[in-house]
Amino acid sequence: MVVGAGPAGSAAALVMAKNNLKVCLLERGESPGSKNMFGGTVYRLPTAELVPAFWEQAPLERPVVAEELWFLDDASAVKFGFTALEFSRPPYNKFTALRPAFDRWFANLAVQAGAKLYTSTLVRDIYWKKDGLAGRRAAGVVLEDGQVIEGSAVVLAEGAAAFLAQKAGLRRSIRPSQLVLYAREVLALPAAKIEERFQLGPGEGANLGFVGFPAGGIIGKGGIWTNRESVSIVVGGYMNQLQAAGYSLPALLARFKAHPLIQRLIGGAEFLEYQAHIIPKGGFDAIPQLVGPGILVAGDAAVMVSGRRGSDLALLTGQYAGETVVQAHAKRDFSAASLSAYERRIQDSFFLADIKANRHTHTYYQTHSDADLLLTKALNNAMLEFFRVDLDTHQEKMQRIAAKLKSMQSPAKTLRDLWAGLNNWGVF
Repeated sequence: MVVGAGPAGSAAALVMAKNNLKVCLLERGESPGSKNMFGGTVYRLPTAELVPAFWEQAPLERPVVAEELWFLDDASAVKFGFTALEFSRPPYNKFTALRPAFDRWFANLAVQAGAKLYTSTLVRDIYWKKDGLAGRRAAGVVLEDGQVIEGSAVVLAEGAAAFLAQKAGLRRSIRPSQLVLYAREVLALPAAKIEERFQLGPGEGANLGFVGFPAGGIIGKGGIWTNRESVSIVVGGYMNQLQAAGYSLPALLARFKAHPLIQRLIGGAEFLEYQAHIIPKGGFDAIPQLVGPGILVAGDAAVMVSGRRGSDLALLTGQYAGETVVQAHAKRDFSAASLSAYERRIQDSFFLADIKANRHTHTYYQTHSDADLLLTKALNNAMLEFFRVDLDTHQEKMQRIAAKLKSMQSPAKTLRDLWAGLNNWGVF
């Protein structure tokens, strides 16, 4: 039994179905991906672990060859970037994709392997059976209409809100400070214009991340991803900070799109669709209990997000959950002790090591919500002074830059902001 047909849920269902288990994949949307969004990126190596050479059949947009991070101010930007033309050919590195199309394709792989997919199906609760003298074990789910579907184990891949995981006692209630809310628009733009404006070859893709201006002074990001004949543009921030600042997310997105440098990239593009989505950003300390008797938690529900990496970690955790259920089925043992093999795999993973190493970034950003903005202002002010032609000596110019930077905040605070940013921004 799998709740949620996103990357985590479909990966779990695919693994179990391939191993001849009877699998029920439940999705509350009209189709997989209809209620989900990302910028978005599909990572080659994690996906190929489960579906070798998936790029030959998956509905992908462009292989990503260029990555940039912009520190965007009101009318200027400091840019860091990297381009690798070898990423434009097999085995590739990552791809842009549109989530509804990719999720439908991925869930269909599980169906082809034997899983049963049920859409427009809302799970209301976990169905429990008595286990031992005083215990209980998850033995299925209860649907919105009260119908019970029984199963040997339940994989919760329900997304960031994680209502069922909370009902099951596996996690505490989620605070707004642990969630980031993003809004996204998809804008139609001819392929030739995309390639001209983003300096790409035919069929190549780029991912651009933006800090500073897009979030309007709170901790958040903007992003642009190039698709075949459209661009995905995203902006968002911590929910508690959005609320405290009185920001409207659609207004922030409109403001970001109107920036003169962003207009050079998207000018003339036609609106296609709008979506909003919540991403868990509570970090290591917000990770719930991952297993219980007959139950496992994967993907966003398990807070498996590291920097910008989320979709690939969801897929990997779903794969691990599916493999654990297969092993438990072979032993006919779905106890918490048996399913704890899943937790051990997560604990030994590269991504949990990264999440744990950056566990204090979340706390820092809740205390210093202006960190990204101040860092952006500092960099842009310094570069404006550096590149402005004047009649001063080089030494006088550098002294003036240093004085301006110190007047904004202490050098130690700037370094702390930069360190927090490096831990948060990921690969741009």
